[in-house]
Amino acid sequence: MKADAVICVFGWLLAGMSLIMFIPALGALIADDIENARIFFNSAAVSGFFAGAMIISLRGKEVELTKRGSLLLIVLVWMVLPLFAAVPIYFSGAVFTPGKALFEAVSGFTTSGATVITRLDHQPAAILLWRALLQWLGGLYTIIAASGILAALGIGGLQLQYAAMPHGDGQTLFGRLRQVARALLGVYSALTILCFLGLWAAGMPIFDALCHAFSTISTGGFSTRDASIGAFNSPRVEAVAAIFMILGAMNMALHWAAAHGRWRGYRLDPEARHLGIAILITALSIFAALQLSEYKAGVNAAHWALFNSASFLTTTGFWTGNIAGAPLIIGLMLMVTVLAGGATGSTSGGFKVMRIGLVMKQGWLELARLLSPNEVLLLRYGKAGVKDAQIAAVWTVFTVLIFLLAMGTLLIGLTGPNFEQSFAIAASAISNSGPAAGLFFGDTVTPYAGLPESTRGLAMIGMIFGRMEVLTVLTLLSPAFWRG
Repeated sequence: MKADAVICVFGWLLAGMSLIMFIPALGALIADDIENARIFFNSAAVSGFFAGAMIISLRGKEVELTKRGSLLLIVLVWMVLPLFAAVPIYFSGAVFTPGKALFEAVSGFTTSGATVITRLDHQPAAILLWRALLQWLGGLYTIIAASGILAALGIGGLQLQYAAMPHGDGQTLFGRLRQVARALLGVYSALTILCFLGLWAAGMPIFDALCHAFSTISTGGFSTRDASIGAFNSPRVEAVAAIFMILGAMNMALHWAAAHGRWRGYRLDPEARHLGIAILITALSIFAALQLSEYKAGVNAAHWALFNSASFLTTTGFWTGNIAGAPLIIGLMLMVTVLAGGATGSTSGGFKVMRIGLVMKQGWLELARLLSPNEVLLLRYGKAGVKDAQIAAVWTVFTVLIFLLAMGTLLIGLTGPNFEQSFAIAASAISNSGPAAGLFFGDTVTPYAGLPESTRGLAMIGMIFGRMEVLTVLTLLSPAFWRG
């Protein structure tokens, strides 16, 4: 592995973040917030200086990026970039400790949506915009890594995902990344613009619509209001947000194909169908649970069930109505949806719908083999055959996720929260849906500000592990990977 290539590509990614920092800086100037404008301009300059030093000193080395180097690059992205992103959050005064600033940056960049910032309705516009932009950028990096690196390396069975767009076949790995990035940036930006226009047309104020568009397409969940989407008390806003949360949780390659006239991808991809079915089943189950309980959702029960099911299954984490202190059965159902997650090749977290479908199919296949031992039965995903190594990778991801969930629950429990809360924090962190933990804190939907620093530290580790795909970490820890 050549470290020069890794550092050079990382420099380009850091340069992208430094350029994004100028947007809240300009926003602060427009709002006559000179202090925050200065903070963001200085943060952009510092980040740009480091990025420029890496790029200038190692220009041309990026073409030498290898498979080993690409996995190390993923680790650097999710562990180092949040350090730069936390700088303006801390110096703005939105939080009072570096640890909280880093937690907010990690949560934003991994599109987890857990926040330690309170009184969002009164925070400076520059900070609210930066949080939303950070999620949008993290979502973009996520889908580029999933489609350009992890799928190419066959991590966790991701090579089975729908892949109609160009992937730079025959090029260097860096060339492949650049090709994938160009294709995804266009469709990702177009969806963001459409979401912004939809939210604005539905009655959301223009600034709130802009921030929520960034958070919705990235399935991140950061809001500009303490009451999240529910603060706007608008079924039209909820409907628009739900539609684009689902679009954000679908494989971005499907949207790219549709933009190029290949609409059949939506019908042919089994994962897209299964995602829709999962949302409907979850919504109906939660609606039934609401009818059987005496819980007051705060809004129409059907709206509550449908919107929150879509939000948590896509691991976005927006909410409407009253979710704090919901009955245990409803909390558990929503937590199961969070762990399931959205589609591969999307910005959502969780185990992924494709893997769940493969696990269930193999279960039925093994049962069929017991009933008909002489019949030749093959595991298929859509029209593609699934190799033994691919289904083994899927089961490995499942096993490791269960192990990390158990270890996370145990370690977080040692820092203070009770068992239910520890499980909720661990599950929401690994699934990159931080607000889901609020289902098990009866007095607040956003409990992270009041948790011990050690609890937040473990949650950050869980968010990073969940976003990197756990097999990436295990692969890098394997001596055999570095030898062969």
